[in-house]
Amino acid sequence: MPAPEGHLLHEWLRQSAAAHPHALAIVEEERTTSFAELLQQAEALAGLFCQLGIQPCDCIALALPKTSEAIVAVFAALLAGVLYVPIHPGWPQERVDAILEECGALLMIRGEGEALRILDLRTRQSLAWTAATEAVEPAMLPRIEPEDSAFILFTSGSTGRPKGVELSHRAVSAFVRWTAEEFKIGPGDRIACPSPLGFDLSTFDIFNMALCGATVVLVPDHIAWMPRFLVQFVREARISCWYSVPSILAGMVRDGRMAAHSYPHLRLILFAGEVFPAPALAALQAVVPNALCANLYGPTETNVVTWCRVPEGFDGQQPLPIGRPCPYAAVRIDESNGELLAGGDSLMRGYWNRPEETAGRMVTLDGIPYYRTGDRVVLAPEGDYLYLGRLDRQIKRRGFRIELGEIEAALLSHADILEAAVVAVANPRQSVCIAAFVRLSAPDTMTMTDIKTHCGRRLPTYMLPDRILFVDAIAKGGRGKTDYLALGKMLEGL
Repeated sequence: MPAPEGHLLHEWLRQSAAAHPHALAIVEEERTTSFAELLQQAEALAGLFCQLGIQPCDCIALALPKTSEAIVAVFAALLAGVLYVPIHPGWPQERVDAILEECGALLMIRGEGEALRILDLRTRQSLAWTAATEAVEPAMLPRIEPEDSAFILFTSGSTGRPKGVELSHRAVSAFVRWTAEEFKIGPGDRIACPSPLGFDLSTFDIFNMALCGATVVLVPDHIAWMPRFLVQFVREARISCWYSVPSILAGMVRDGRMAAHSYPHLRLILFAGEVFPAPALAALQAVVPNALCANLYGPTETNVVTWCRVPEGFDGQQPLPIGRPCPYAAVRIDESNGELLAGGDSLMRGYWNRPEETAGRMVTLDGIPYYRTGDRVVLAPEGDYLYLGRLDRQIKRRGFRIELGEIEAALLSHADILEAAVVAVANPRQSVCIAAFVRLSAPDTMTMTDIKTHCGRRLPTYMLPDRILFVDAIAKGGRGKTDYLALGKMLEGL
């Protein structure tokens, strides 16, 4: 079946539902949802949004676990022309409140199963999901254009507050349509969805389902970082396409006994979000020699802009390049500092309600707008880009982007902490270890547990420091600024 036309993400669902209404769109453990059911439920919820006075370009928050209802809510928002904002239900309330304030969400959907509710943040009234959608009359849904925004993904911010990346239908479409064509995704594929909805990797899973008539198989959240259960899931769910961060795949090979089994259905393995250690990548390829493995590179602000297929017989002696530009992407190097600049059709519209910060991260060259990625690269003679490292203090952990300055801001929000400095060093098991150096107002006013509890009220689990070191003074350079290099060396010596 040819892929649906156009760039509107929800129209893909409509066309796939018309072409094969009874085919499975979603598999969630023992539950299944057909394309016809998914569209019907999404249209009912979109009608409810309209009845509640939600207008195009308003924001609604989806504080939901990764369930069938969450996928319904995604497409309902798209149908109604509103921007959905994924919020992980496990995030601390202070972070949730900061995101709700930042995006100005009018509705929030939260809960699970029979406890699923729709909260009107304007009136604080709450509706039960099932009762509300069953009573809705068909609504006249607005006209949406490809340049209109589809959703906002919040990432770590160096100022201490998360910032929202605003992405249009056209931007997401550029990436998804390319993957569908390049990797020949079709109705027979079963695409695993291991990533949270707030992580841009999940756009591949959800929207290739809608575009190609494939089935998306939701990976239960409780096994997301349990390698043996993930290996079992891939086999028993007959997964054909997998896209995740490298640390998940490395754990499946190292700790999940992946080599003890065969995977006749698995034909495509994509990874992105962090560096895949070359020896671990070679071990993965040896386990699934018949699968196409590929490295996809790009920040949330641009989605994927370069890619590299893992060559047959990859021996892991050299790092894998981040590859060559995707056909929809514009990529070049800033010769002054080696920074990779990325633009093209998948470029974000900007940071939500932060025009100055958007302008600070963008540059226009030869009439083309580019995003400053902060990544240092070099162009190899063969034409591939090679990743060298970061120009700033941003790190990746389990694929999540972390600004170390946001962790420092969380620490310094406590009255008993006078100074704080956060550094990160490589760790073979965790990919990176985060350590916080802390100077207290007086000795013994806080314990490590106190500090972790304090940070846990503001930061998601993946951002919490692994180590906390109490110091009498934090190393400074000649100009009185924190000497992070000295702190990193101190940490390596402990």
